[in-house]
Amino acid sequence: MSDARAGVGRWWPIATVGTVQTSDAPLAGRRIGITADRKGSEQADLFRRRGADVVHGPTMVTVDLSAEEPLRSATAALVAQPPDYVVVTTGMGLRLWLEAAAGWGAGDDLRAALGSGAIVARGAKAASAVRRAGLEVAWRAPGETMDEVVDHLAGAVAGSPRPRVALQLFEPGDHPSTGALRALAGALVEVPVYRWRLPDDVGPALALIDATIGGQLDAVTFTSQPAVRHLVRIAGDAGRAEELLAALNGPVLAACIGPVCAAAATEVGIEHPVWPEPPGCRPWPGQVTEHLAQNRGPRPNP
Repeated sequence: MSDARAGVGRWWPIATVGTVQTSDAPLAGRRIGITADRKGSEQADLFRRRGADVVHGPTMVTVDLSAEEPLRSATAALVAQPPDYVVVTTGMGLRLWLEAAAGWGAGDDLRAALGSGAIVARGAKAASAVRRAGLEVAWRAPGETMDEVVDHLAGAVAGSPRPRVALQLFEPGDHPSTGALRALAGALVEVPVYRWRLPDDVGPALALIDATIGGQLDAVTFTSQPAVRHLVRIAGDAGRAEELLAALNGPVLAACIGPVCAAAATEVGIEHPVWPEPPGCRPWPGQVTEHLAQNRGPRPNP
């Protein structure tokens, strides 16, 4: 499968840079919009430390499914018949799964079942969660994409009996990679740990959309695919999707946490999302700072 970053002229990854030395507050006078629900305040603090003003408009709510029967059934199936491969897609998902299993008294059994197979991590956070759980990572996708995971497993199982694969789901609905893994596997055990929905109150997200369209923001940040899709959906419900996309394709920087998030941005019509290399929250504010300094002048007063 193709690398998600292969589209010429569509991607602007930013090279890793050092700490900005020009000021103790290099984002002074800048305003950043944040769409995250979980850890939104922590992300806001990262940008405020650099002098930015922050507008928080969460576009989604994470729904914990760890008390639901499908997760318990999938766990029991894997304990009874351990997988050959385990695909861990998110660190949060693995943590919630193990915590839920521990509450059922099956925590040790689940760890043993997962540890008996080769664990494939989609990204850095997933790999870190695997190690913190006392398990080993057999392989990690360097670009943090499911395309890479599918390609890796396709190569690993070529010429062998079709394996039993456990997949920790990270997106509601049937993501294309789920179908691809289903075709590769003799049996695919899908593990639903959480899903996303729109916030009960979309007022803060609408305020962020208004600020984006009105030229009051320098950048909007996204930490997940649903955060991007939901922002455009909320704007569309308000009849303002075209205006929002025009702003994000014009004066307002669309800053994604990594290439997977950025792929969703291009799918909804954001032409030039940026993301840090390596992906993650730690280098993100510095790279957003550098990009704004190099590619955008000061935001005019509205």
